[in-house]
Amino acid sequence: MFTLILGPMKSGKSLELISHVSPHEFSDKKVLYVQPEANVREQGIQSRAGISAATMRVHSLAKVPKDFDIIGIDEVHMFPVKDATHIDNWLRSGKSVIVSGLDLDYRAKMPGIIKYIYQLKPDRIVIKTATCDVCKKYDARFTQILRNEKPITSGLPSVVPEDGTYDYQARCRECFIKQ
Repeated sequence: MFTLILGPMKSGKSLELISHVSPHEFSDKKVLYVQPEANVREQGIQSRAGISAATMRVHSLAKVPKDFDIIGIDEVHMFPVKDATHIDNWLRSGKSVIVSGLDLDYRAKMPGIIKYIYQLKPDRIVIKTATCDVCKKYDARFTQILRNEKPITSGLPSVVPEDGTYDYQARCRECFIKQ
């Protein structure tokens, strides 16, 4: 089974990932959670709802040991595009893969690895939305990055780790500011 969970910041992607993977922890299957080293917000998968899971942190999916049956990958958009080939190989070998990440960057552009993962044809795609941090409507589909309360629309890389340098907001279509 191959599940892709996408959405903006604060939409519950990590919670959804844990809810898909954690029931398998009680089976006879070997379960592994993975997260990019570039994710500096927390250690392990930490949902804003307070649910967490211990993870293996790696720079590349090439470093993931092959002895698992089910893998949950958080913040997949932070991995290099070429790492999607590992997901493809795991699927071809019969492993279950559940991934979550941002579907669009701060410019409303799809990260390369997400494009590649779409082309692998997930069995299930879950699209999450959040509450807009500006107007408070539950229809936020975009992630806005701000510095000193001013939206940034260009000049940053596609992946900007949440390290305290910038503020991140979930925004609806009407409140999202594009370049």
